Amino acid sequence: MTPRVSVVIRTFNRAEYLRAAIESVFAQTFRDFELIVVDDGSTDDTPQLLADYGDQLTPIFLSHTGNPATTFNTAVRATRGEFIAILDDDDLWLSHKLEAQVGLLDRSHRAGFAYGNARLLYPDGSTSPPALAPDQIVNGSVLRTMIRNICVHPSTLLFRRECLARVELPDERQPVAETFLFSLNLARAAEVVCVREPITLIRQHASQLNTARGLSNYQAAIAALEILLQDHTLPLSAQVEAHRSLARFHTHLAKNFVQLGRVGEARRHALRALARYPLHRPAWRWALQSTLKSSIK
Repeated sequence: MTPRVSVVIRTFNRAEYLRAAIESVFAQTFRDFELIVVDDGSTDDTPQLLADYGDQLTPIFLSHTGNPATTFNTAVRATRGEFIAILDDDDLWLSHKLEAQVGLLDRSHRAGFAYGNARLLYPDGSTSPPALAPDQIVNGSVLRTMIRNICVHPSTLLFRRECLARVELPDERQPVAETFLFSLNLARAAEVVCVREPITLIRQHASQLNTARGLSNYQAAIAALEILLQDHTLPLSAQVEAHRSLARFHTHLAKNFVQLGRVGEARRHALRALARYPLHRPAWRWALQSTLKSSIK
């Protein structure tokens, strides 16, 4: 029988976290689902871990691609359910996640997808307060809010299969922030519903807490918004919001690069911020700071 929900996990050398992610799926109060795990050529214990589950899940083993868009597309194409849910291999679902979101979508026939609140899960086992601010919890049109705040985390996403008729899968030639771009295109094509309370734990481990990882997240968001702006059918209000967000993200990079002593990169990002939105005052500050530090050197 066709399951109502297809759950997809993509993984690569994350055996230390993957089992907990899988168990959080099997702990769901909503039971009508299939679980598909796409392994991008792991060299750790992942193949044996997946074998331990037998026919409880469907594993797909790829030769290593290093391309997140390829693994995303492979996973989605293997699904059969009415709804498709994504879980990162190092995150965890709370037990009511699927029940809450499927229930919302069953009651909201105009909505094409759902997301929800989350907590950050720290290495010591503690968790943060709910991550979303009140203005990031949206029902209806969420496109501008997503561009401004990147508020839809992939591990909180669940969408109707029928959306795939209107939303293309990520371009495998542009494997940058593929789930962010896909979510933005979902928001362009369909209305959304949001679960206000936390439904997911977003794991914060060592590689995510360092400065380099933080900067790479901003760089990925910049790349995604630049790709989005290449589509000239994007509504004008969303275009303006994208330019403002690009200015903020470039400014954040400029500030961090000044603090790291990388003044040349700081100045480049500050100037890119001003090119996107000249009225963004913090960009002027960091443009001046980087110029002064460069002249001192």
